[in-house]
Amino acid sequence: MRTSAAPRPFRADPRARAFAADVPPDRKFKIEDLMAFKRGRGDLVFSALALMVALFFLMTFFTETGWDKRKLPGDGWTYWARQFGLIDGEGRLARLGRILKQGWVAPMICLAILVPAAVLNLRDSWRVHRWRVRFRQPTSLRYEGEMWLRALEFVGWFIAYTLLVPVLGYLVSTLLLGTLLPWRLDYRGPRWMGICLAASFTIVLVFRTGLQIRTPVNIWLYDQLPQQAAAFMKTWF
Repeated sequence: MRTSAAPRPFRADPRARAFAADVPPDRKFKIEDLMAFKRGRGDLVFSALALMVALFFLMTFFTETGWDKRKLPGDGWTYWARQFGLIDGEGRLARLGRILKQGWVAPMICLAILVPAAVLNLRDSWRVHRWRVRFRQPTSLRYEGEMWLRALEFVGWFIAYTLLVPVLGYLVSTLLLGTLLPWRLDYRGPRWMGICLAASFTIVLVFRTGLQIRTPVNIWLYDQLPQQAAAFMKTWF
């Protein structure tokens, strides 16, 4: 009599059902690494844009400070000595500190620092870019651009918050922002919502009730309340 072989027990392979997350694990940062500077993808483009902005300020320096409308006299040394505060109007010696009162001095100092710094930054960025190209490292700007575009979402949140304050008041607008924004960042659940509400209400108590920061006088939601309640809300919340 022929007997069939005993069936093998079923064994599930845990590796076949392993969960693979796209989000990398959190990295441990050291205190000294918080201010560490590292050039990533797209740094060359942003460095070039920074230099273009610095050169734009340099080109508009003479028109914005009024130098293009000045008529230089024949005695150039005396004129420049007066501009730099070395002598006064009567030709007497003056303190060098008077130059700081000139309206064009501060922009000139800023440009004297900004333009060379932008040039040196672009030079270093170009060297890193060449190194990445040589060793076939990613240099695409798409990833960096997407990160910058994602940041614009939070600008929209703040703009919406400022537009809601004249309509709903500082209290309601702050509570909405303090709960919806963490919810958008995936801090959800009763525990997190309770923490967000408590933190938002504390902010209102500190800045509006305690410090009395200025808010719009005419608030649509408060105007719908009775007169005494509206006056109380406008004063404290």
